[in-house]
Amino acid sequence: MSDMFQSILDTHPDYICRFDADRVFTYANQAAVDFFRMDRDALIGSRLLDRVPPDQRSEVDSRLTLLSERSPASTTLHKVMRDQRPVHILWTNIAVYDEGRLVGYQSVGRDVSAETALRREIREQAKTLDRVQRELRMVLDAVPSRIWYKDDKNTILRLNAAAADSMGLSVEETEGQNTYDLFGEAAKAYHDDDLAVINSGVALRGKIEPYTPNEGDPGWVQTDKIPLELNGPEDRRILVVSTDITDLKEKETLLASINRNLDDFASLTSHDLQAPLRKIGISAELLTLEHGEALPDGASEHLEEIERGVRHMRGLIRSFLKFMRASPHEVDFDTVDLGQILEDSAARERDAISDAGGTVILPDGPISVSGNADLLGQVFGNLFQNALKYRSPDRPLRVEVTAQRALQNWVVDVIDNGRGIDSDEHDKVFDLFGRSQPQKGVKGSGIGLALCRRIIALHGGSIDLVERDGPGATFRIHLNARRRNE
Repeated sequence: MSDMFQSILDTHPDYICRFDADRVFTYANQAAVDFFRMDRDALIGSRLLDRVPPDQRSEVDSRLTLLSERSPASTTLHKVMRDQRPVHILWTNIAVYDEGRLVGYQSVGRDVSAETALRREIREQAKTLDRVQRELRMVLDAVPSRIWYKDDKNTILRLNAAAADSMGLSVEETEGQNTYDLFGEAAKAYHDDDLAVINSGVALRGKIEPYTPNEGDPGWVQTDKIPLELNGPEDRRILVVSTDITDLKEKETLLASINRNLDDFASLTSHDLQAPLRKIGISAELLTLEHGEALPDGASEHLEEIERGVRHMRGLIRSFLKFMRASPHEVDFDTVDLGQILEDSAARERDAISDAGGTVILPDGPISVSGNADLLGQVFGNLFQNALKYRSPDRPLRVEVTAQRALQNWVVDVIDNGRGIDSDEHDKVFDLFGRSQPQKGVKGSGIGLALCRRIIALHGGSIDLVERDGPGATFRIHLNARRRNE
């Protein structure tokens, strides 16, 4: 071999070798010499199988033996360890024949470690992508809302099972399809809405509209349409999420009917029921005035009982109307200082508390909550009044209010040392007309705590009666520390 040809082969990065028919090295370029880690003189004349790792000799021998004049070439991938790292070599072996006689072999090896690692990485990424796709499919199909992901040409790129079911199709039948091909001109109205959102870049949220499925009864949906821009203005998409609210609309209709009936009943109680009460009260009063001396023994007491019952019934009616009209409509919520509300509520009861020899202890510092100052004042005013009504005759009245911050809430306790409430009555005290029967020495309709719970519920909070070791009662109130729109 000429020196020039030898120089060219020695600069080639592939491992180039030749063997005779007995598989003895007859030539190796510099890359092959470096690969086998031997001097050229030592490598030439040595047997190939002696240079192959023991665990690969049988395979190499078999592959070379299988070469023939009709099928003289084969390619195989071998892995060897070099410097404690795997190296992948792609060997191309060619059997050389001269007039039908095997005269030797030529082998070219190429380090394909980088390509092998890249292919392995691609396979792993493909597996990961497949797993993510399957997980995404599971998540989408688990969502009860109907989800479409479309481009601006109205092609459905992806959708979930609920969306496909609503169209009477399967996911496989739908993905990649244009809705015009599926539904013809019926798709135009939806596409026009989609384009309006895509072109404006402004999401459409909470659109409520009727729908009629291909099969089944018509219903109602609430739809959000969100524009998406992937790779610039030429690649625009839209995400459509539609939730079936048919049951909600039916309940809304029923609730509206109930509210109309309640309004009618409120009107009835404020007018028609008051009339007979007035007649009963006036009749009892006239009997006392005109025939008081002629009445038999005990009749006056009965007439007084009638008058007390009439007054109590009128109070129940007024309280019921007050409870019915506690509504979130047109109620303004703001960030208010609950500490100031507590001070104002306590001040309104100051004289009554002072006459009872009582004290009120309030928390120091501002307490910012989201709420309506007037409604919250009504709640705490009612709790102070209850403490007065149900104070114990055995000890001076003491009312203490504590407030503690808990994450985004304030926890407010109103604690008194009055008569207390039996534990089996805790769940009943918040019922409407929870103490509808008059109690000796205590005025009221029993509607106050029901009203308190309704007002606190309007604020997104809660009020409960909690257990305590000592005498009296503890009402615990949770209020949001932030405004609803913050």
